[in-house]
Amino acid sequence: MSAWEIISEEANIVLVGNINPSIFHPEWFIRKGVVEEWDYTQDKVINLPDLSQVKLPGNRELSVLLNKFTLRSSLASDHLALKDFVTSTFTILSETPISQMGMNYTAVIKIHGKENWAQFGSELAPKKYWEEAADYIAGLDTAAQEMVGLWEMMMNLPRPDDLKGYVRPKIEVVQPLTGQTLSFSVNNHVEVEEHSAKKMVENLESGWDHALDLAKNLISKIMESQLGGAK
Repeated sequence: MSAWEIISEEANIVLVGNINPSIFHPEWFIRKGVVEEWDYTQDKVINLPDLSQVKLPGNRELSVLLNKFTLRSSLASDHLALKDFVTSTFTILSETPISQMGMNYTAVIKIHGKENWAQFGSELAPKKYWEEAADYIAGLDTAAQEMVGLWEMMMNLPRPDDLKGYVRPKIEVVQPLTGQTLSFSVNNHVEVEEHSAKKMVENLESGWDHALDLAKNLISKIMESQLGGAK
């Protein structure tokens, strides 16, 4: 058995700008041809001046506030298609001011075995410096000393292209005892030039596939560096 495996994943596209949530009703998307007609009458649709929430076909979920547009899917086969939905929407709404964009991916990872769980992060976040700083730990019992370890960690990386922004991987413990589960997310952030929806669409079209590949490679290589390859 492998030491770790991905048990769920999510991709999302986040836009920050000056946005009108009330536009984003299922009928608008159908009428504009962004999606094919579907029966949304059984779904919970929220459509207010300051909030819109819609569950779209393909396990996609849309949430829009006055300053934020978020489209997500936990279905891996639909991740690439998120780009098409956003580019179609904001090609129509090309006058919308968009100042920032996130092209993000999260994997929830199960680590098998207590030894592997204890080992993970031993090089990413060495315990010894913390044990030396909090010298009272040496006087505690074994169970208490075993609580020392990585809980949450974020790194700041430069972008792999010439766009303004950053790449920020984050590791966070989800279930430390019973589940031995981590959330490993990568925030691929872009500052959109001229606060332009048109420029955002260009950046998304050229960058989405690469952002997903980058996130998955980062996660895989960090996990392999600590625990070996997944099967």
